[in-house]
Amino acid sequence: MIKINLKQTLSYLMLGLFISINPATAGTQTNDNLKSIYEMRTITYAILGDYYMFSGLEGDSRYSRQMHAGVKRFEERLNEISAASAPSSALAELTTITREWQSYKDLLATNQSDFLQQGYANGRLVDDFGKNAVSLEASLEKLYSQVSDNAERPLSQWTQYTRDMGLIIRTLTTEYAARTTSSLGQVMSIDINEGGMDQQVEVFSELLKKLKKAPQDDPQIYKLMDQVGVKWIFIAKSVANYNENAVPFIVNSYGNRISKNLQSIGKHYAKKRAG
Repeated sequence: MIKINLKQTLSYLMLGLFISINPATAGTQTNDNLKSIYEMRTITYAILGDYYMFSGLEGDSRYSRQMHAGVKRFEERLNEISAASAPSSALAELTTITREWQSYKDLLATNQSDFLQQGYANGRLVDDFGKNAVSLEASLEKLYSQVSDNAERPLSQWTQYTRDMGLIIRTLTTEYAARTTSSLGQVMSIDINEGGMDQQVEVFSELLKKLKKAPQDDPQIYKLMDQVGVKWIFIAKSVANYNENAVPFIVNSYGNRISKNLQSIGKHYAKKRAG
């Protein structure tokens, strides 16, 4: 325990030293760092959700492509947060994330290969895959908090809303895919939606109301905000009542678009804050 605490303390000291030595660039680099870590958190669940869609819809190649694209994006972000100039590179949690990511990739490859060769995957390994996703996301959340705690100024509340919503839409669409496409939902032991999917639907709706109060001085942002609202209304009831009239393709597709729009909206308000 002493050794772990010492390592963590040294990591924080290194991060503080980085910021004090590079005051002119630290703010921008910290914001970029946080954005990359956040995207890794959403990608983690996006890949898991795509696997559920892939296996539940008889190996649909579109979800195979989405999984591989997700792996590529995650590794690009991992390279970014591991670079010497990145504030997160000085933190010990990064080593844990790198190790957990390798395990996550290995389980993805094994489960996908098993399904393609046998027509089904090992339930235990699929369960391990889900648990690994939870562990990886938790480590990324911890890293995000550590970097955020050392930021010169807090994130824009509007950007924070979009990130909270972005994570919720990913966990919702992931669990929805598991529960509606196949028997995988029956062995899904991970808890990724606090209080249940119906409660997280309410949380997302409340955050959307708050986000709509943001200054909308850009027509494109107004359009994106409207698109998020329209698509959310279309799938919210289905997600909350996943046992009735399942529409996994629509929920996955609209969830992806909502996630993409939220990232664009969040980026806009982050830039305004920095400017």
